[in-house]
Parts: sequence; C-alpha cells; structure tokens
Amino acid sequence: MSSFAPQEFGRYYLVDKIAVGGMAEVFKAKSYAERGFEKLLVIKRILGHLSDNTEFVDMFIDEAKISVELQHANIVQIYDFGKAGDNYYIAMECVEGKDVKSILRKLAQRRKLMPQEYAAFIAHEACKGLDYAHKKTNLSGEPLNIVHRDISPSNVLVSYTGEIKIADFGIAKAQNSVYNTKDGVLKGKFEYMSPEQARGGLVTGQSDVFACGIILHEMLTGRRLFKTDSDVATLELIKSGKYPTPREVNPTVPAALDAVVMRALSSDPAERFADARAFQVALLEQMYPQTPDVIRDHLRLFMEELFADEIAAERERLAAGSRAAEGLRARPKPAPPESWTEAPSQQTAVPPPPAPSRAPLLLAGVAVALLAALVAFFTLQAPDVRVVEVDRPAPTTGTLQLVIEPAGAAARVLLDGAEVAQGVSHFTTQDLAPDDGLLLRVEAAGYAAHEEALQVVAGERLRLRVVLKPEPVSAPAPRAPEPGPAPAPAPAPAAEARPAELSATVRFTSNPAGADVKVDGKKVGQTPLTWSAAKAGATHKVEYALSGHETARFSVEVPEGGGAVAADRALKAAQAAAPGTLQVSVRGGWGDVWIDGKKVDQTPYTGKMPAGTYTVRVVNGEAGLDDSRKVTILPGETTRLSL
Repeated sequence: MSSFAPQEFGRYYLVDKIAVGGMAEVFKAKSYAERGFEKLLVIKRILGHLSDNTEFVDMFIDEAKISVELQHANIVQIYDFGKAGDNYYIAMECVEGKDVKSILRKLAQRRKLMPQEYAAFIAHEACKGLDYAHKKTNLSGEPLNIVHRDISPSNVLVSYTGEIKIADFGIAKAQNSVYNTKDGVLKGKFEYMSPEQARGGLVTGQSDVFACGIILHEMLTGRRLFKTDSDVATLELIKSGKYPTPREVNPTVPAALDAVVMRALSSDPAERFADARAFQVALLEQMYPQTPDVIRDHLRLFMEELFADEIAAERERLAAGSRAAEGLRARPKPAPPESWTEAPSQQTAVPPPPAPSRAPLLLAGVAVALLAALVAFFTLQAPDVRVVEVDRPAPTTGTLQLVIEPAGAAARVLLDGAEVAQGVSHFTTQDLAPDDGLLLRVEAAGYAAHEEALQVVAGERLRLRVVLKPEPVSAPAPRAPEPGPAPAPAPAPAAEARPAELSATVRFTSNPAGADVKVDGKKVGQTPLTWSAAKAGATHKVEYALSGHETARFSVEVPEGGGAVAADRALKAAQAAAPGTLQVSVRGGWGDVWIDGKKVDQTPYTGKMPAGTYTVRVVNGEAGLDDSRKVTILPGETTRLSL
C-alpha cells in the first residue's frame, strides 16, 4: 500500500501497511533501542471502532496468550501485546514472504502448477508446527490442548528464504482461553473445515490435519477442493466425504503421494492420521531421496524468481518507511498536555468527629469553604479540551542554508538571477520549490563571483559553504625611465590586425511555442527567440517553461568559432495530478462525514479526492459531536483526520 504514511504507534514506528480487514490491520514496524539497535517486526492491531467490542477483544487477547506460549521455528513468534491509545495490538515476527494463497494465485496467472516437491515440503513443515502446538504443555506438564481451527492457505506463510511458518491463532481453541465459542457456532473458513467441525462436533488436532490435507490437495491440483456456490453446500460436501483425489484432477501426482493426501482427508477421524506428526512422517517418505534442507534451498530460488518484482517493491517501501521513521524519531517530543481536575459530580456529607472546642470547628469550616471555592473556580476555568490529530502533509519545499566566507565579505545572493539577500555572510530560506537546476550566484566587492547549480529536494535541508576568492590584482604600471639622452627611435613594427570578437547566436524554439526561456538562470524571452548574447566557446544552461507542460532543462554548447546554434525542444504535456486519500475516524465512537457541505458517509471513512483544501465536518448529535476542520489533500498522499 504505497500511499501509507509512516507513523508513531506507542513505542513502535509503523513503516509500511501490509493488509487491512474488517476487524484488524497489519503493518511492518520497527523498534529502536540504545546504540543503534533496531528490529523489524509486524504489528497487528484492532481497528479503533472495535475496541469496545468485548467479544472481539477477548478473542484477540486469546490469540496473544496462546501464541506467546508457542516458540517453534514453524510458528510465527509473538513478541509483545499491549494497547496504544484505543488500539489493542500484537507485535510479532516479520516473515518476509507470501502466504500459500498468494503463491497459488501467482502460479494460476502463469498457468502453472506448484512443483510437487514444494507442495509436499510446505505441508511437511506446517505439520511440524502443528504437532508442536497440539502437544504443548504448561510449566506443570499439563497439556494446553491448543487447536488452530483456521488452517488455510492465507495462514501458511512461505518466506523468500524457503521457511514455512503458521500464523494467526486468532480463533484457536485452548484450555486457558478467555473467549469460549458458543455451542453451535462455527469458527473458521468453511472451505477448510473438517467434517466433525462442520457438524459442530468435538474439534481436536485431527481437524487441523484435515485442513492441512486440503491445502496439500489444492497445491497439487491448482484447484479449490470445496469451493461451491454457498456455505451450506460447502459444509454438506465436506460432510459427504465424496470428493476427487489429487490424481483424478492432476494425473502426474504419484499414487503414493495421492494415498497420503486422501488419508489426511478421511472423513472418519479413526481412519485419518492420528496426529500431525504421523502426517509429517508420511510426507517425509514421499520427499525421499531429497532432504528438507535441499528442497528448502530450491524453494528459495523458486520464490525469488516468482516474486522478483514484489520483492524489489517491498524493499523500496521498507527503505522509504525506515527513513521516515528515523525522521519521526529525530523530531522533538511535544511537552505533555496540562491535566485538569474535574469537580466531583456530587458532595457526600461526612459528619465530623466530636471536637473538644468550637474554635477548631470554626477554622475547619472556613478551610472547607475555601477549598470548595477553589475547586469550583478551577472547575469553571477548566476548558473542554478535544484532541484532534491531523497527520502532517508531506513537505513540498526544501531549505537552503549558506555560510559565506570570508565573514566580512558582505555578499549579494541571487537565485536564478533574482536577488534574495544583500550584504550578508549567512543566509537561510525555507520555501524553495524542488528543482534540480537552480542557479546560485554569490557576489561581493573585491571577490570573484561564485556560481553553482543546486538540486533542491522537498523536505530536505541543503547546507553549503561558499568561499569567495579575491579578484586577481592587475600588474603595476612600469616605472618611467631616468632622464638622459633619448635613444634613437626604433623602426615602427608593422601593425598587426586585431581579431574582431567572434559573434554567436542561439535560435530557441519549442513545440508548442510560447515557452519562457531562461539562460544561465536569467529570463531572456519566449520561444521562438533568436538570442544574440551567446559567447563563442561557452556552454549555457537553458530552461523552457510552459504552463501545462513539463519543464525542459538542457545545455547549449556554442562552438569556439561562434556562429548560429539551434536549440529546439518538444515539450511533454504535464500529467494530471494524482488524487489523494482522506481518512476520517472518531475514537471510541462514530459520526456522519460531511465534505464541503455534502454528506458522504459515516466513520470510519476512506475516499479518493482531487488535491486541494476541503472543509470536513463530523457530526454525531447523540454524542454531542459537531466538529469542522480544514484539511489539505496532496496528490498521491493520505491525509488522516482523527477526532
């Protein structure tokens, strides 16, 4: 998701968005510590508007509690669980790769099947992780009875280095679960349920074995095994036990491997593999004489070739996001907001203890009255504070900072021929438009002028140290000869003809015509134009600028012998600015979204909009929310408004 803007999230920095669903979103993130330590990980967080959904939060907490118990090479590792703002999150291992679902889709686009050795290897490694989870015990040796219940192609990850990992224990069943599924409620994807799960019966580790068998069947055939027109028909097909073998769909599947798949897919658990370990051993025999290590290395090369473009794009986004995170870390932290103490909604009278005399009671009464008055005063003065977070738009200008030496030179600074400072030794400007051909000229009396082409990048500071060199001193006039007899006049030499200054002209033309022409940073006219101030043997920097077209920058070399030079350029039409994205949300609630007086939707709202400035209004009459904000949308960027 290239439009994602990196952001700070608790003690982490989100650098790239991986996916977003109806209930949670997933990001690549980084954490930092002392002396340059940093770690790449994945943050999965509940969407803000679901934080009040007790059932979903309990299920999310279950995922964290179950997964953190599992430390295995074939299971995605959990590092942290917490809450930042209104969002619960899980920090977990980052697996650079794709899930099996993405791999099968990519192969389908190329009209290819997954090589059988890779299909068997992926299922073999997944079974290793499942067997570990199924047999996991607590510190007392008591089984945790963990069952994944959602083994599907999207939850089996294949890294670009050939490693296999199981992810998302979001609806896993375990002995210590906080969230318990109600009787008769099916949890998981219908197309990957076991027959006993489809009937609402007892779910054990053998249900995960059946689901793993479905994935292996689909990897070998390239077809969905239980895809039908409706969920009811899918469940009935699973319970029937009548479905094709892999060999019936793909005759190249060996008979022995076909038998292993169908045993895993037995509708009767008694005839199925007893556990994931037995399934794994059977697959290991099918891979012989190759070993898992050899196949893993081949799978790495397969993944690198299949997803070459995606790998390059992901690395570019990660690098850009990491740079942005470093910039966020470098920003000064804002001062903590002032805290306000609210007055109590009601006062409770507490009878005072018996006092030995009336004077202390009188003083106590005065003190209580004074305290009540102070509380009332500060309560009335406390403002109703609403925190509005608006992401800063991406920078559109750069900064130039000059240090000119020697310090007493009192220099004049020009940019593209326009004077921007006079009599200075230090100069800073912060609103330069991005430009890779900006001409800087620094002049000072008694010094040779300094010229330099600059490249200005949006959001960056360009620091330059300019050292001016003194102008060369002309040689002193020769001393007059001493008086004496005048020498005989020498014969006058023949007069030599002094060469006339060579003339040179440049003919500037463009298609379309009418472009502004700058030569060495100074505007000289519009195309078509014949410029007669060219210098023989010189190289001039030229710029054509025409509204609605891309600016053309190039150089013109004038021959040593002068003459006429043609400079013709075809100008490209400027591309229309890409739309931006607006996201509006209300923490802990919702609201109707109005844009420039027109109601568009309810929060959470995401919409594409042309670049520009808009008035966004969010209204929820029941909650007393009616807030308007000016929001600027930038091309290709995402602007977020959170109330």
